[in-house]
Amino acid sequence: MYCPQCLVLFDGRERCPVCAGRKIREPLPEDPCFLTETDPVFGGMLRDVLAQNGIPALSASTIGAGMAARAGSMFERIRFHVRYEDLERASGLVRALFDAPIVPDETAGSGETS
Repeated sequence: MYCPQCLVLFDGRERCPVCAGRKIREPLPEDPCFLTETDPVFGGMLRDVLAQNGIPALSASTIGAGMAARAGSMFERIRFHVRYEDLERASGLVRALFDAPIVPDETAGSGETS
């Protein structure tokens, strides 16, 4: 299932694990889905690898540009979203690039990081 508000995929639940919303549905090919969260250095690398493989991605800072400029990138994390139809390929690239598990969907909007 897919939550269009939180942009996360999940299995076996009647509510979104992030917002507890009930407006969930089957994902569409063009739906943006949470891929991973990383630090800015690896985020730049991931952005390049996704682009080189023809996978459009949305990325956003978890603390915002103003706070990152003020506090530095030490606390900044970058969240990536890709289209549902590209999620499997993008997940494979993340695993190959970082050799690490992808952040579970259940924690995507809860402020937890791995």
